Formats: sequence, C-alpha cells, structure tokens
Amino acid sequence: MKISRILITTSLLLGGIGAKAQLNLGGHFYGEDAFRFSETKISGSARMQGLGGGYVSLGADATNNYTNPAGLGFYNRSELSITPVLNSVNTSSVYAGSQFSRSTTSPNIGQLGLIFSNSGTGTRKKRSAFAITYSRQNSFLSDYRYSGVNQRSSMADFFAERATLRGADSGMLDEEFDPNSGTAATATAMYYQAYLIDPVSGGGAPYTKIEKALPVEQTGDISSTGSTSQWNLGYGINFDDRTYIGLGIGFVRLNYENINTHNERFANGVVFNGFEYGEDLYVRGSGVNFSLGTIFKANENISIGASLTTPSWISVTELYNSHIIIDPKAGNPVVPTSAITNIATDENLFSYSLTTPLKASGGATFFFPNKAGFITADAEYVGYRGMGIKDPEDNAWGEDQKRGIQSTYNDVVNLKVGAEYRIQSIRVRAGAKYMPDPYKEKSDNLSRSQTLFTGGVGYRSAKFFIDLAGVFNQFKGAFTPYQLSNPQNYGSANLTTKGTSFVVSIGTFF
Repeated sequence: MKISRILITTSLLLGGIGAKAQLNLGGHFYGEDAFRFSETKISGSARMQGLGGGYVSLGADATNNYTNPAGLGFYNRSELSITPVLNSVNTSSVYAGSQFSRSTTSPNIGQLGLIFSNSGTGTRKKRSAFAITYSRQNSFLSDYRYSGVNQRSSMADFFAERATLRGADSGMLDEEFDPNSGTAATATAMYYQAYLIDPVSGGGAPYTKIEKALPVEQTGDISSTGSTSQWNLGYGINFDDRTYIGLGIGFVRLNYENINTHNERFANGVVFNGFEYGEDLYVRGSGVNFSLGTIFKANENISIGASLTTPSWISVTELYNSHIIIDPKAGNPVVPTSAITNIATDENLFSYSLTTPLKASGGATFFFPNKAGFITADAEYVGYRGMGIKDPEDNAWGEDQKRGIQSTYNDVVNLKVGAEYRIQSIRVRAGAKYMPDPYKEKSDNLSRSQTLFTGGVGYRSAKFFIDLAGVFNQFKGAFTPYQLSNPQNYGSANLTTKGTSFVVSIGTFF
C-alpha cells in the first residue's frame, strides 16, 4: 500500500519540498524522493574530483567509464585503482530562537577501477579499452538536531487537523487499532489511541488536541545514511589519435535509511508530561542506465567532448513505520493507568518504479604547451522535470506524481571548471562546480543553488599514481517539523550544512 509520511516529507535539507504538490496530491509527494536519489554533486577519482568534476573532454581515468566512456580510448596501458573517501557533514540549526550544531563522519569506497587496454587493429583504430568500475554516485549522510520552545502550537495540533481532514469517526478509529499488539492500521488511529486527539463533540470530526498547555519544548533528531552506487561496464575506442568514441551500461543500487524523532515536553501540562513521535524509512532499489560519448581532439592543444547518460530506471521498495510514545501525568483526568503508552502503525511495504533525469554534458579542454597542464570546463544539463514515479497498480497516482514533479522542479545546467598544473611528476589541481536552484518556487526564502570548491595534488610515475583531493560545500536548508492550516502557528528550523570530502586514489599500471 502507499505510504503516508509526515516528518520525512517536510525536510528541506537536501533541496526542499514541493509543499503545494504534496497537499494537492493528498499524500506524500514522491517527487522529493526522486530528486533526493537523482541529485549528484561530485564523484569519481581524486584526480577528477580535484578538477571540480569536469571530466567530459578528458580521458584516461576510470571515472570516464560512467561519465564519458569515450575517455577510455585514451588508455595506452591497463590500470587497477581504488579510491577511498571520508565524508564529513556538519549541520547547524536555528529553531524558535535556539541554536544547535551536530557533525557526523563516514568512510566509504568511492570508486574501484579495472581497465584493460588493447593495441589497435588496422590502420585507423589505434587503441581500445574495456573497463569495469564501481562508483558511489552520491551520499545521503546527514545528522542534525533542532530544539526550541514553541509558544504557538504542538505537533498534536497537526494530528488533529489530519484527523479532521480524514473525517473518520471514533468507532472506525477503534476498529483500526489492535490492543493486543499495540499497533494501528492508520496514523489517525494511532493519534487517537494515544489520547493525543479527541472529537470536539460527538464521535467524529472535527478533532482537537487533548493537551492544551503551552508553551511546549520541542526537540527533533533526524539522521540519514545510504547512497546510490553503480557497477559499470564500458568500452572506448581511439581512431587516429583524434576521435574517441565510447559506450557503457550501468547497474544502479539504491540504499537509503532515514530515522526521524520529534519530542515534546509540557512544562505546564495537565494530561501529559510529553510525548515522542517517530518515523523510520528504509529504501532499497536496483536499476540500469546507459551512457555514450565522444571526444574530438581539434589539435594538440584543444579537445572537445560530449556525453549522454540515459535516465536510470530503478525498481524501488520501501518499508515505513511510525510510532508514538506518551508520558501521561500521574492522576491526569484523561489517560487511564491501563492505557498503552507505546503505539506503532503497521509496517507498510510499498514498491514503485523510479525514473531519474536524463543527463547530457558538453565541454572543452585547453592544454598548455609542453604538457605543463590544462584548463577544462563543462556544462551539464539535468532534466529534473523528466523524473517519474509509477505504481504499476495505479496509473492515475503516477500521473498525479508526474504533474507534481513538473510543477515543482526546473531543468538545470550545472557548470564545472577545473585546472591542472604539472611540475615534473607532480600535479596540482583546483576546480569548482555551480549547481543552480532546481526549484520553481522558493521555500522559507531560501535559494538552493550550490557552489562546490575543490582542490588536490597528485604524483604519477611509470608504474603507479597517487592523487589526493578535497571537496568543500556549504548550503542553506530548512526543516519543517509539521504544517498547520494557519502558517502563523508553525515554523521551520533553518539549517546551514557544511560538507567536506577527503579523497585518495591509488593505482598501478600493468
């Protein structure tokens, strides 16, 4: 069945939420998930990351296998390489006038590469190469907290509005609850059985919160882990040391986990000391994409490249559940001593199909005389409006999601620039990548454009190479714990996130 989410839908940390789309769809807007799983920043070898991710007109790097496989044609010897990465994220939050900061770090393998180079045959085919690579396309690492005193509302107000919107009577909410297991079939039944909401009068809508006390101290913890990764097979050919053509196939893996809790404490509570609401989301997926590209050497100093990567077609399965833990006050007039204090929704398993954006890149590199280095620049088109979400059992739902995506996102053109200077066997690199705001409308007055800065050094000999790189990024975001019909009664946590990646590539030739 389709999943109804609350806290997870309101995260703006990775770029925002299509709030209007979510409300129009009457449920969770999966376009936000499609964007989260589609957005890539900079990946690949330390060499390519140090250049700002500008790889479309450069060759002889394992990263070519999934960015522009034509670059494989530049190899004149075989190669084995590995790229460990250390990702670090620090997020500062401001909520209801209070500040909090938290950091998290995670090591991973960013890339593995095995390239087999072959001599050419005939008069035009100079060389060719076949490559097998693993790459981590993006990381979902995040961990932050918001905390503050809310003078205007409680999350229980949101629960009451949701129950009112649904319109179910209390008898139905009783039927949707299993007291033996302490689980509810719907979120509305969970709110009701936890004594957080009650009908204003009679046995049905409208509903109101039971605990009226304000202010309320609110604290939330949100953490996510996972990545999208690919195994790629690619083949590149060199014709006349001038024209390079390549193609490849990528096998995509998706792994995402989000753990989200929201705690409230009532200093002047009559019914409750407080309560906790939590959500857990686990997403797994697998799919495929294809890539092709070309590089043309106009002369000894200029090369021009172009590449196309199809959308990834991914089959996704997600598992979702939520819970409420209540802390009633002793002797309160509402919650009996026999009440169940820990209630969860039934686990929901939902499968759908995800289509990520088409990507097309073009760029050029100017090589300095005497092999002293180069300057490279790329433009990368990403068709976010072409993302798709489908449920094989509900075509109308998929069309609604598609309309939501097209009303929320713009296609963008990312810009990358990088330079390398060579001092004998030493390489010094620097680069940058600019990512425009892909959202049609601003939320919380935020611009979600991003600029990443990179730098690195490397050493290359006849037998091996080692490269080091750093990627630095800072961007603004927001997290809205819940939304109410009156926007004056709720607020967002404003977030500042600083991301740093340290990358090492080590390889040998054979």
